Amino acid sequence: MPTKDRLLVLLQTLQEKSDEGTWLTTADLREALEVEGHECSIRTLRRDMKALKNCGYKVDVKESEGASTTYAYTGRKWTMPELRILTDAIAAAQFISPEKSNKLIGKLSEMAGPSHTDELMPRILVSEHVKAKNNYMIYTVDAVRKAIDRNKKITFRYLRYDEHKQQHPKHEGTENEWYVISPYATVWNNDRYYLVGWSDKREKVVTFRIDRIQETKQLAQKRVPEPEDFDIRDYTDKVFRMYSGLEEKVTLRCSLEIMDQIIDRFGEKVEIEDLKVKTAKGKKTCHFTITVPVNLSTTFYAWVFQYVGKMTIQGPEEVRKEYEEYLKQALNEIAEE
Repeated sequence: MPTKDRLLVLLQTLQEKSDEGTWLTTADLREALEVEGHECSIRTLRRDMKALKNCGYKVDVKESEGASTTYAYTGRKWTMPELRILTDAIAAAQFISPEKSNKLIGKLSEMAGPSHTDELMPRILVSEHVKAKNNYMIYTVDAVRKAIDRNKKITFRYLRYDEHKQQHPKHEGTENEWYVISPYATVWNNDRYYLVGWSDKREKVVTFRIDRIQETKQLAQKRVPEPEDFDIRDYTDKVFRMYSGLEEKVTLRCSLEIMDQIIDRFGEKVEIEDLKVKTAKGKKTCHFTITVPVNLSTTFYAWVFQYVGKMTIQGPEEVRKEYEEYLKQALNEIAEE
């Protein structure tokens, strides 16, 4: 009868050192077992392989006359395309530090089998300066989620850069250095992780960059319940799309050239109105209008400005005037310099 210890060593050897492209001989397996203190005859090895198959493990066997029998573990749950997507996503993610990215990709590579380890090297070029420096960020995310599950408040310090580009806790050395927050959710937006929660001090829902959070601790106090009118999707739309401000329905006239950006910002359900195609001097142009709810703020006006020549605000009139004042202020500041 096969022993449990011997079967476990055999299974581990097959999983780590074989796949559909790398096969192990009887001698390879017997040697691996002997290193762990298990003697194993050829007959015993065959019985052990049969036992593994009976337990549901996918072990393939190649037998050919005049050659050694070879074995390979081919029961991996993740396919190479799936693993490539994961490794590329980890390599590109700004909220994961380079060191942590390398460790995670290394662990994923172990799931691919020895024939494919090199294939899982990320094919995405990511500038190192956009990657987070905080190696403990994923543990901060875990701490936040545990606090949410346990309905508890958390406390942490929040980092900011000084004039020497060094990070220090905000309000360092004061009673406000440690933030106390009732966490509601974590949000992944524009390749950054954010914490959304209630601040007792500010008496409203606030947002923090998780890669700038340090020394997260769970408190014994229960979380402040979410406000009755709070909706996480609505909140994230306002904060991460156009930020806070007075909500207003705004009509925008846009060039077809920026249709992709319009869909990215407002989704595929946005209604296209007044589509017009013109041809002048042999050149074809196309414009359309949309009426969408936005939160009026300098962030919204800055977003419109980046499409100068391709987007204009048509209404309401007071919004047009506010945008005009925003532009005038920018020009005056340049003139004063």
